[in-house]
Amino acid sequence: MKHGFTLIEFLIYIGIVGLVLITAGAIALNILFDKAKLTAIEEVSQNTRFTMEKIANTVRNAQAINSPAISASAPALSLQMADSGKNPTVFDLSGGAVRIKEGAGSAVNLTSSKITVTNLQFSNISYASTPGTIRIQITVKSINPGNRQEYNFEKIFYTTANIRKK
Repeated sequence: MKHGFTLIEFLIYIGIVGLVLITAGAIALNILFDKAKLTAIEEVSQNTRFTMEKIANTVRNAQAINSPAISASAPALSLQMADSGKNPTVFDLSGGAVRIKEGAGSAVNLTSSKITVTNLQFSNISYASTPGTIRIQITVKSINPGNRQEYNFEKIFYTTANIRKK
């Protein structure tokens, strides 16, 4: 009696192994694409969180809001600061980056080169007799030079900051 595989058994084993390998490859590709997407989401979120906190902390420490006027919105924010060297402090959008300019100093980018800011809007929602409240809206997307689907991510962020009473 001969021991071995028949041709049908051999083809069944090859088919099962091929199916397992294809499934494992698909799972591995999904993991890689998900990692790339999470990297893009994390980059956008961390950059925006840093920028929003910097703007909010500066607003909290300001003396007054120069612009936009009450009930108005603008793509730039000008604040009157207690320190004359930082007066005025201006936040704006230039070339896809949020910038801060303190006093006579030069503007410095707050966002990294890995993201682009497509919209920056400051709304003065203060009441006439209050120190001041600014609503910040920022739209950020990841830079995707290869135009790969897994790196596409864009999100709108909102926050509000009040000037502290002095």
